[in-house]
Amino acid sequence: MSTSKTIKRLVVCFGSIQLVTVLSVMNYREKTRQDQNLQYENYLLITPLFAPQGQSEEFAALIEQMARSICTWEKVAYMPLEQKQAISQKVKQSGLSKVTDLVHALTGSQHFDEIFLAHEYDFEDQLVMNLYQDAEKICYGNGIGVYTAQSAFPKANLLRDSRNYLDFIYKSSKDKLREFLPRKRSLSEQKLDIGYFSLPFAFGQEPAIPTIILDRDVYRETFQKLSAKLSEFIDISYIENLRDRIQTAPTSILLTSNFSESGRISPENEIAAYREFLVTRGIRPDEVLLIKPHPRNSREKLLQLKSNLSALYADVILLAEDFLFYLPFELIFMEVFLNTDLKNLQNPRVFTFSSACLTLEFVLDTRCTLGFGSDIVQQFFYPDHVESRSQHEADLLSTIQEIRNLNSVLV
Repeated sequence: MSTSKTIKRLVVCFGSIQLVTVLSVMNYREKTRQDQNLQYENYLLITPLFAPQGQSEEFAALIEQMARSICTWEKVAYMPLEQKQAISQKVKQSGLSKVTDLVHALTGSQHFDEIFLAHEYDFEDQLVMNLYQDAEKICYGNGIGVYTAQSAFPKANLLRDSRNYLDFIYKSSKDKLREFLPRKRSLSEQKLDIGYFSLPFAFGQEPAIPTIILDRDVYRETFQKLSAKLSEFIDISYIENLRDRIQTAPTSILLTSNFSESGRISPENEIAAYREFLVTRGIRPDEVLLIKPHPRNSREKLLQLKSNLSALYADVILLAEDFLFYLPFELIFMEVFLNTDLKNLQNPRVFTFSSACLTLEFVLDTRCTLGFGSDIVQQFFYPDHVESRSQHEADLLSTIQEIRNLNSVLV
C-alpha cells in the first residue's frame, strides 16, 4: 500500500464569489489526481475587501462561514487593510525578511506546496509568491473564473472626494508592484504557473500562462454544496418568507454595483441612473423589485435607493440583512427562483451592471439585461469615466453573447 502525501494549500481570496471559484478549482484538481493518494491541508487568507468603513469585518466573517461549511481548514485568517499597509511599508523600508515571520504566522505555515490566487499583480499576491517561491502558483481568476489582467478595470478617480474610502485604498494600498521593486529589490517579480478559468478571453484579455478551461458543471457543483449547507450561515426562514412574498407577483431583480463608492459617479446620480434605467424598461402595476446589494455598497446609499424607488413598485425588497448582504446572489437565486419544490416558479427579469451577470448566465443559464446604455452613462457618470464605462459595458455584452452561444450548444 503506497504512503499518502500531504499537499499544503494556501488560498488567497478577496470576495465571496471568488471563494466559490477557488473551491471549484481545488475540487477539480483533487478529482484529476485521485489516483495519486494525496491528502490535503487547507489554509485560507482573506485579503482586504475594500468595503465601506465598518463593513469589511462582516464581509470577512461571511466568507469564513461559507468556507468552513463545505471544507476543512487548518487556519482561516483575515488581513485587514491596515495590516496590509503596515506590511507593505515595512517591506519598502526594510526588506522582505523583516515581515517573513509575521506573514508565516498570519497564514499558518512556513511552507506551502500550492498557492491559489485570483491574479498576480496586487501587493499581497506578490508578497505570498515571494515568501513561498517553491509553491506551485495557481490562478483561479476573478468572479466566476474570469481571467483579468491588471488593465481590465479602470481605476477610481482619487480627486473626487477626499472623504471617499477608496481614496485611502488606492493612494496607500493599491500600489503597483514596481513601487516595491526599486532600491532594495525587496520583492522579485513572480509569475503564475497555471490558470484554471471559465472565461479566459473575456474583456479582450488573453492569459500569458498555460490555461485549463473549466465547464460550468465544475462551478455548479460548488454552488450546490453551498446551497445544501445554507442553513449554517444564513437565516433560512427569511428565504422561505421571501419566497412567499413574491410567488404571486411579477418580480424584477436589481443587482447594484459600487459605482459611487469607487468614484465613477456621485451617489445621487447613481440612484438617479438606476431609476431612469428601470423606468425605461417598463414597470408593471403589481411588480415587486428585489434589490441585491453589491458587497462593497454603502448601506446609506442603498437605503436612499430603496426610498427613491418605492413609489414605482408595489413592493421594494432590499436584501440588506448581514447574512445576505455579502452572499453571492446566485445562492439566493437558486433557493428562491430555481427551487423545484415551489408551486409557482417565477421567471424574473434580472438587471445587472457588472460582471455579476457572467455567473448568472454561465452557471445558471439565466438571462440578464445588462448595462445602463450609452445615453444614461453619458448623462450621469463623471465625464472622465464615460468612455471606460461604455467600453466595459460593451465588453460585458460581447462576453455574454459568447456565453449564450456556448450554453445553446450545451443544452
